[in-house]
Amino acid sequence: MGAVSTPLIDRAGDIFRDLGYEVEPDGDELRATRKWRVVQVTTAEPDDAREDGRLRCFVARSDRAKRLQEELRSATPPYDWAVVSVGDEGYEVLHPDADVLPAP
Repeated sequence: MGAVSTPLIDRAGDIFRDLGYEVEPDGDELRATRKWRVVQVTTAEPDDAREDGRLRCFVARSDRAKRLQEELRSATPPYDWAVVSVGDEGYEVLHPDADVLPAP
């Protein structure tokens, strides 16, 4: 029997729950809330993602995440953002102003 792959949006929800966020579905995206912070979490490309929310988190597989980070840096969107790079062994957070930071 082959390995079962968890959908990327489900992995994103698990990551945010582990970080102490309350996570709820919001259409094709997730809304992650912790204290005053509300983060729109999506696996969509930036051009396809909804524009609501001041904080955005794009979740991508590790082979796509670094390119997505560079695309967002070049586009300078009107919101704060990060990219979560998801791999087989875990995840890393890619911020706009820094190189890869290890996940807590």
